[in-house]
Amino acid sequence: MASRKHKSIGSRPTAQYDTRRFHSLDAWNRYTDNVLGRNILPERKVELYHTEFDDFKTELERRNLQKRLTNLVDGSIDVALVKEFYANLYISEGPSPKQAKVRGHLVKIDIDSLNTFLETPVVLAEGETLPTYSRYCRLPSDPREIEAALCIPGRGFILNAEGHPGRIQRKDLMTLAQVWSVLSYSNLAPTSHTFDLTVDRARLIFGLVSRMDINIGALISSQMTSIAQSNSSRLGFPALIIALCRARGVVSDSLTFERLSPIINLTYIRKNCWNPDDLRVAIRGARRARARARPADLPSTSIAPTPVSTSAAFSVPTQMDSQRFEAMLQSIHQGQIHSFH
Repeated sequence: MASRKHKSIGSRPTAQYDTRRFHSLDAWNRYTDNVLGRNILPERKVELYHTEFDDFKTELERRNLQKRLTNLVDGSIDVALVKEFYANLYISEGPSPKQAKVRGHLVKIDIDSLNTFLETPVVLAEGETLPTYSRYCRLPSDPREIEAALCIPGRGFILNAEGHPGRIQRKDLMTLAQVWSVLSYSNLAPTSHTFDLTVDRARLIFGLVSRMDINIGALISSQMTSIAQSNSSRLGFPALIIALCRARGVVSDSLTFERLSPIINLTYIRKNCWNPDDLRVAIRGARRARARARPADLPSTSIAPTPVSTSAAFSVPTQMDSQRFEAMLQSIHQGQIHSFH
C-alpha cells in the first residue's frame, strides 16, 4: 500500500503582520516605521452656560458644533486604535482614501459621512453650489479686512522678508478670535503651532468670526488625510476617530484611555484667551447663585448658574460681499492649501 504524503507544517505561509489590525503589509510598515512614534493631539469640549460669552457660544450652536464635535466623550481615547486608523488610512501613491478598515470594520471619513455623523449640514445660499467660505478661499484675501475683524485696533500682520503679511501674534488678537483659534488648534485643523496665526489659519478664523458658512465635513476630511500622509505632525481628531470607530462596531481592547485637552469654559477663556486690550469684551469671572437655606421637610431644588457679565458690544461683520466668494474650500494643515470638492 502506497504511503501517504503529508505536507510539512513549516511550509504553510505565515503572515508578517497582524492581519486583524492592518489591511496590508504597507499599512503595517507605516505603523511601525512612522505612526507608532507620533503623539496624539486631543480635542476639547466646550461648556458655557447661557449668556457666558454669547458671541462665541451662539455661533457655535448656529453651526451645530455643540452637537458632537465639541461634545466628545472624555477619557475615551484608545491611542492604539487611533494609530491603527491612521496607518490604514495612509497610501504611498495615488489620491488619499476617504475610508480605512479598522479591525474588520470600514470607517468612512468622506465629506457626507462626516457631516452626517457630526450633524453639521452644508448650508448654501440660494443659487450657490458651495458654502460662503468655500467661495471666499479661492479669491485673494484683503489683509486689512482680516486685521479689522481679528485684531486689536492698530495691530495686525507681521510682514515677512518679502514685505507680505506673514503672521499675527496671539497677543494682538481680540478675545473672540483667540477663542476660535484655540478651538481650531484641536477640533478643526489640529496643530501644535499655537503662538501665532499663519495667513491660512487667519483666513479660517476670519471665516468663523465673520459667520461664513463652512463645510465642516470637507475641512475635517481633508485634515485627516493630510495627517495620515504627513511624516511628523501630531495625530489629530483622536476622540472623533474613536467615536466613528465605535459607531461602526469596532471593539477596543485597551485597558487605559487618554483624556481630552482642557475644556473651554469661562474660566479657561478668562485665563487663556481674554485680551485686556480688547475693550469690546469684559469678563469678570463666573458668579453662581447660592442656594438659600430650606427647612428639612422641603425638597431642595437646583440653582441655575448666575449669568456672567459679558459685554454685548462686540460685533463682527455679518454680511460679506457675495461677489468675492467663487471657489472651493481649502485646508490649512501645516500651512498648505488644498482644494475641496
